[in-house]
Amino acid sequence: MSATDSVTGREPTGTHANTRVAKDDWTLAALEVIAESGVAGLRVEALARQLGITKGSFYWHFRDRTDLIAAALDLWYRLGTLEIIEQLDRIDDPEERLSALFSKSFGDLVGGPIDALLLGQVNDPVIGPAVVRTTTARLDFLTRTYRALGLPKQRAAARARLVYAAYIGTGHLGRVPGQAPATTRDASAFTRELDVLLRA
Repeated sequence: MSATDSVTGREPTGTHANTRVAKDDWTLAALEVIAESGVAGLRVEALARQLGITKGSFYWHFRDRTDLIAAALDLWYRLGTLEIIEQLDRIDDPEERLSALFSKSFGDLVGGPIDALLLGQVNDPVIGPAVVRTTTARLDFLTRTYRALGLPKQRAAARARLVYAAYIGTGHLGRVPGQAPATTRDASAFTRELDVLLRA
């Protein structure tokens, strides 16, 4: 990659002014548009204006619009699923692993709404495969973690689906005015109820 990578922090090697915008800047901005408006709402020219650069920067990083869409969905999968699972798998105790997951996932005011919106577009031929891959990986992780807590296979899978449904539903509710926890006490009450799901 020739431009600064917002994940690794690498500096650009080229001298073109447009390399100051990282590939992940493009993909993250594209992901936000896809989540809000679907693939049809993604316009390269509009995205360039949003990033404050020329359209020429787009071709520094991507072959075409399809390449950008694929990169955006891959970024969502990589940062929102693979890297998180890798981090959590380093926690030996399954209860602590789940507690860390709940704290990160249900406290994510940015990723949560994006996830909820993308999963709501599962019938889209472009978004759908990414949704299936992401959902499968997350449910597999949850199921094996509940298995490690001692739940039998069927109950572990059912609990995983319940927890994931709560996560996606929370993302949708967070977009409804007045439905997010209004006070610290509200947030604490929500967290206490989540703790119930940790019990085998």
